[in-house]
Amino acid sequence: MEKRVFFKKLFVFLFGIILVAGVLAETTNLDENLEGIVTDVLSKKGISDEAITNIQQVDYNNLPNAINIENIDSTNLAIYEVEIGGEAPVYVITASDELFERTSRTLETGREVSFLNFGHEGEMKNKDEFLSTATGVETSLEKGYVMMRDGSITGISTNLEIVRGSGEINIIVYINGKEIEFENNFVGDSEGVQKDYDIQSEETVRFEAGDVISVSVEANADVVYKDVITMIEIVTIR
Repeated sequence: MEKRVFFKKLFVFLFGIILVAGVLAETTNLDENLEGIVTDVLSKKGISDEAITNIQQVDYNNLPNAINIENIDSTNLAIYEVEIGGEAPVYVITASDELFERTSRTLETGREVSFLNFGHEGEMKNKDEFLSTATGVETSLEKGYVMMRDGSITGISTNLEIVRGSGEINIIVYINGKEIEFENNFVGDSEGVQKDYDIQSEETVRFEAGDVISVSVEANADVVYKDVITMIEIVTIR
């Protein structure tokens, strides 16, 4: 008996016709959005909602013999058996619940989180000095990471080591050479590795495509420190 199998992965449809035998499926409660996707696939093939008598998810461990899906686990795909009156069942293969939710969140927000890495290996030569990018190039008021999309800075974290002495150390962030009021701060009152991190809401410190982000360290003359690792979290609008 000829049965149709419709493939939809990440909302791009690939349809094929295969021969399958009857299959027992485990009945599940479909997420409303996923059920909408399944019925939408069927409607595009001329099967109305009224004709559907039942939709149930197929047990991944008990697939029909003719359905051969290798190297794809249940976290990527889900299979649904759709009963249409007395006709042969229709099988819809779509993104799994987990993959669907992860993709939906990305599409809904239209935002992407990424990180800018800065640092300096060894002791800092001067008390006020710019950090280098991940490529080893020292930044400045003019040189740094060039933003490709509009967005905002949402976090900053720093790890460094106090060698000797005491005093304040500040990690300063610049956009187009202008200092922003968002930084990490240390009180170097004891030797050893220290860390600091701060986060803030989106849109608090905004930047535009083409803006340059750089980072410097400012410290007083009584403290010696080394091995500065700073990470800037940004959210960009796609």
